[in-house]
Amino acid sequence: MYWTVILLVNFLFAVNAHYVPGFYWRDFDGTVPDDALPGGTDLNGKPIYIGQVYAYYLIPAKIYKNDKRAYYEYGGEELNVTENIKILCTQHPDDFYWIPTDNDRIKSIANVTLVLGGYEPGCSTYIGRTRKYGEVLVGKALADNHPDNAGLHITQRGKKFRATSFEVLSFDSNEISPE
Repeated sequence: MYWTVILLVNFLFAVNAHYVPGFYWRDFDGTVPDDALPGGTDLNGKPIYIGQVYAYYLIPAKIYKNDKRAYYEYGGEELNVTENIKILCTQHPDDFYWIPTDNDRIKSIANVTLVLGGYEPGCSTYIGRTRKYGEVLVGKALADNHPDNAGLHITQRGKKFRATSFEVLSFDSNEISPE
């Protein structure tokens, strides 16, 4: 089982390292690239970027400009890392849309491509966001799993929150013209 998980994670990282029409996960070295996709805003109105970390599994994270760390929720805690971080990038930011949803409706969203943000056993892991105390925070939106864990998991100032109503990130690949 251990080696199966390791192989799956390595495969997912390898796939994510390559260009996917419309968007791609780029290695994050502490500098936010010009093509990074913002997903939220902090208290000062500055962008919060969409990240992905490898820590236990592939987990969606948030990245702040001028901060080498990525912050994520796992096991009911806010954690952060400075390595094994990717940042979501695109040449087509106008082809992304946030869809309002909740724990029940996310499973029935059809005819759109929801952006997968990672992998955790037993659930689909998407990119989600919600407003909390003046910020628009990005995090992991879990679907298809136990109701006690479903929903958007975000962090703020060291604390973990779970939202049952939130927005999920989608991508309209029909807008991309072949080059």
